Amino acid sequence: MSTPDIICLSTNHWTGLPTSKQHLMSVLARSGRVLYVEPPLDVFSLLGRRRQWGKLAGMREVEERLWVLSPVVVVDSSLPRKRVVFHRRFLSKVARAARGLGFENPVVWCFSPEHIVYAGGLGESVLIYHAADEPAGLSRDPDTTRMLERELMERSDIVFVASQSLYEARSEFGNVHRLQNAADGMHYGRVLAGDASASADALLRALREPRCRPPELAGLEGPVILYGGAAYGWFDFELLADLARMRPDWNLVMVGPSERPGPPPGVLSVGRKRYDEFPWYVAAADVTILPLKIGSHTRNCDPIILFEYLLCGKPVVATPFPAAAEHEDLVTRASGAGGFEKAISSALNEDRSAEMVRRRVEYALDNTWEKRAEAALGFIEKARERTR
Repeated sequence: MSTPDIICLSTNHWTGLPTSKQHLMSVLARSGRVLYVEPPLDVFSLLGRRRQWGKLAGMREVEERLWVLSPVVVVDSSLPRKRVVFHRRFLSKVARAARGLGFENPVVWCFSPEHIVYAGGLGESVLIYHAADEPAGLSRDPDTTRMLERELMERSDIVFVASQSLYEARSEFGNVHRLQNAADGMHYGRVLAGDASASADALLRALREPRCRPPELAGLEGPVILYGGAAYGWFDFELLADLARMRPDWNLVMVGPSERPGPPPGVLSVGRKRYDEFPWYVAAADVTILPLKIGSHTRNCDPIILFEYLLCGKPVVATPFPAAAEHEDLVTRASGAGGFEKAISSALNEDRSAEMVRRRVEYALDNTWEKRAEAALGFIEKARERTR
């Protein structure tokens, strides 16, 4: 199955926290060519951030066969109507960049309803809309976002959604397919076992005898209970604070960016870590947690970190959001600090040589980004055959 040229219109910057956009495009670029278009960034955001100055160059090659195009504007607006105006003006630059790379009849892969303005303007053979979350729930003008999304879905040859709830909300369209998030097996294998193609047995050996322990965790006494990922509006800080008060003998650790200036009392926050360091933190945990608030975001989310927890064979305790329920036999659901304390205590008593650890690792290795990309290419090939 050949990989066509792909223009990815993303809502995430290439160097940000890895999301489905970066993971999928990095995999697809191994056998094809990808032009990854970042969201607009205002020039004032670049001041004092030398590492970001490369964006001023416009387009740059970041991996073999993968180019990033960075639009820089004077003032960036988050209003969807103003974003539409910007994208309409930027369309010619994207088309010119694609022509310069020799792209012909590319697949245009959109991740935002505002990308409707690119439909039909890039000579695409297939138009994809990918809903990785609920866009109206994150919009400052939900009605406009819903209108734009409906138009984009009607124009698209393929609609991908990350979660079951997103699928059910869009099931009236006959071209909707579930494309779940996944585990980065090659990255974790490379870091933990020194082999990107590491088998489950090799990962299990590496996890039993890790070659590295993060310095912030090296001197801790007692079990490490870890949350890895961004702690923004969906994160339940109060639950974590209550848990810290209940169990001061546990080491509650947060790894990743946070919307708050400091962690709750009794919680260790080590901040954001490089992607090639992050697996060691998950590997060092005794139990991993997902204390997410129950609401519109968690109803539609499909956390990538859940797959990465399982890839490291770790017990997972999560609040009862729908994606956690889909992994019912591998994820323990609990509510409130009391429920989390009981579930974590049970997980700490688990036999670490038990078959459950292997089941988690093997499940994650069966759900990798390579397999998601392969599934996506199957849908793309069928769509290209129809358009021919």
